[in-house]
Amino acid sequence: MTASAVQSAGRRISSAFASLSYREFRLLWYGQLSQAGTLWAEQVTRSWLAFELTGSAFQLGLLQVVRGVSALLLGMWGGVLADRFDKKTLLMATQTWTLIIYAALAAVTLSNTLELWHLYASAVGLSLGGAINQPVRTSIIPSLVPEGQILNALSLNSIAINASRLGTPIAVAGLIALTGNGGWGYAICAFLYVLILWFTLLLKRLEVSPEAASRSMARSMWEGLAFVGRNRLILAYMIIAMGPLAFGLSFQWILVVYATETLGLDVTSFGALFTAGGIGALIGGVMIASSGTSTRQGTVMLASGLIYGLMLVGMGLVGFLSTGLPLFWFAAPFIMIIGASQSIFRATNNSRLLAHSPAEMRGRVMGLTVPTQAVNALAALMAGGIAETISPAFAMGALGAACLLIVLLVSTWEPRIRGG
Repeated sequence: MTASAVQSAGRRISSAFASLSYREFRLLWYGQLSQAGTLWAEQVTRSWLAFELTGSAFQLGLLQVVRGVSALLLGMWGGVLADRFDKKTLLMATQTWTLIIYAALAAVTLSNTLELWHLYASAVGLSLGGAINQPVRTSIIPSLVPEGQILNALSLNSIAINASRLGTPIAVAGLIALTGNGGWGYAICAFLYVLILWFTLLLKRLEVSPEAASRSMARSMWEGLAFVGRNRLILAYMIIAMGPLAFGLSFQWILVVYATETLGLDVTSFGALFTAGGIGALIGGVMIASSGTSTRQGTVMLASGLIYGLMLVGMGLVGFLSTGLPLFWFAAPFIMIIGASQSIFRATNNSRLLAHSPAEMRGRVMGLTVPTQAVNALAALMAGGIAETISPAFAMGALGAACLLIVLLVSTWEPRIRGG
């Protein structure tokens, strides 16, 4: 490689982290990094404990339905709150709530008194906190970085989510295997939330428009719904996300069943499979973060959504291979590409939504994306049922097919979505 090529590569990598030069976004990003570690630690812990308690793929899907429906009930109102109140205060409140839940789960599990209802109750509590946290975190970004850096900042959020995925799942899975108690996974979650609270505390207070704060909650909600309803392009961006971020993403909730029953893996190898997805997602995040503002984001979003669906179909096909083969090494490349596609799709989709929404409406627009979680929950339930009645491999393929169908139909219904 020539010296100029090395310098060019160095500049591209440096540009990928440009938004971190802004103090407020840097603090938000540190919190995002810690929160992402919690996401993966909790996902591995909850999936393993639920499967250990019930041995049922359907129960894994049902747990996600409870979480998704709870998020749906409050999620859209979370966006209203984000446009009416100081976002720092909202983040502090939801993060404190979540910390308490994780600490309680750790105590119950470590004392060997965990029951299935604890997982269901915590699923409701955690989803309520997340339903407010998600639109607040995303809508705050345009006020922390220049307009030309929004895609870069969103991509860095994906990098934070997936950098923590490199080591957290396998570390947590290994700790559970070593101690024989999933409570340590929840203890890690509680510790990470202490860090999140600290970084949020250092953020400056963000002023809210007096006009927005003077409206009633119901009127604010109606204004958000009316804005999305009359803006066909924004509606298309929301609906297309149902493919990769609802049906596609729900593969994660049956991955433990797929890994153990189809691939014949243990808990540590299951964590390694998660990590493979994190490697791919991290690569995808760096690629889109360093791409610059000239990227045709709509085209990139569509391509990543289609690749996501195709790779899930491929995962399903791997499950039908002979069990005498080293199936982990067949599945890992698919997981890596899925991770990269998910990272790129999420960043470009959120960037398009924020770019086409006025500043005073961004919280409500991002709040109205929360129904995707409810669809994700229903898809997880469907996938769990298919995995239990037919096979986990067939369920993977079905999710991939649904993802492909939604992306193709929406891009046909609203061709403008293919543009920049």
